[in-house]
Amino acid sequence: MTTRFSRSVLFAALAALPATLVGCASSGPSTAGVAAPPESIVEAPRPPATPISVLGEVATPSGPAVRSSALSSFRQHTFLADGADADIELDPSNIWMVFTSTRHSARPKIYLQKTDGVTVTQLTADDADDAHPTFSPDGKTLAFASNRTGRWAIYTMDTDGKSVVQLTNSQSQDLHPSFSPDGKTLVYCSMGTRSGEWELWTVDLATSARRMIGEGLFPVWSPDTTVSRIAFQKPRKQGTRHFSIWTIDLAGGEPRRLTEVATSAQAALVTPSWSPDGKSLTYASIADATTTNATQHDLWLVNSDGTGRQRLTDGVGTVLSPAFASSGRVFFISDRSGAESVWSLRGSALTQPASADAAPAPTPDKQATTETP
Repeated sequence: MTTRFSRSVLFAALAALPATLVGCASSGPSTAGVAAPPESIVEAPRPPATPISVLGEVATPSGPAVRSSALSSFRQHTFLADGADADIELDPSNIWMVFTSTRHSARPKIYLQKTDGVTVTQLTADDADDAHPTFSPDGKTLAFASNRTGRWAIYTMDTDGKSVVQLTNSQSQDLHPSFSPDGKTLVYCSMGTRSGEWELWTVDLATSARRMIGEGLFPVWSPDTTVSRIAFQKPRKQGTRHFSIWTIDLAGGEPRRLTEVATSAQAALVTPSWSPDGKSLTYASIADATTTNATQHDLWLVNSDGTGRQRLTDGVGTVLSPAFASSGRVFFISDRSGAESVWSLRGSALTQPASADAAPAPTPDKQATTETP
């Protein structure tokens, strides 16, 4: 596949069961302001990796020209001369953000930075791919995915990069962890060794007990403590690129109330993220994902019941991997400045519907539908 789907979530998923895994093509020397890598997590060298797209397919990135934007609602937070940033997530206080980057290595590593700062601290230094870092609800622990043992698995570590613990060790590829609101359970996606499809799994952090709850990619647990709800992307039909945004509720750990929240006839809807109150979702759209040159990306906002859909961005450059802040800003990865780096959108823009002269949008969502697994 030759489509450029942004390295923002390139360290993400596998098409079926290939031996080739993920990576990001860039390299560069270490610079001042980056903390010394913890020696305790250095691992043996791994084979070269292959970039993977947000559609779960092997991708070969290209480099189309990027238009600049003068919109004042956009703010750039990271700057780099080489490589690309990806997988942005915020801590509960919104003071810190964690992300992956290839700014100092051909393989993605995990970095920590204040949302209003410029000093970057490197947390991992193993000779492997590290991806999808996310904070625990108390902000003291990071969960992430890594292929340091030869296949993708889920790990946790302290926010200083120490005390690394491997949580999953299956024959599958495990990616994209997300904590439950009480911090006791993780949800993640795993390539099914029998089904050949991406599946949703939970793991109890105290007992290591695992449970499959459905099919899908990039799950994120709602922060709303009144309901145990997970959002994710799922193809409308197996084997297609037309992903929709879904939610699923858990009752006693069992899946209930499978709901399609947002869908489009002309776009892939990917990488959902919850608002801090769990009442709405933001996600990215890739227009006309059936082509090999799908470069129209946008961020969207929708209520958790599928109503009130609004477009947040102007169609400039790659826009992926959104993360909500309690301030109302949405952080995301974009190449609108040339290199894929962390940006945010001013909170006031969230209340404004897409203008009539904005870039062409995917067709409107149909009403949210609910299924019983």
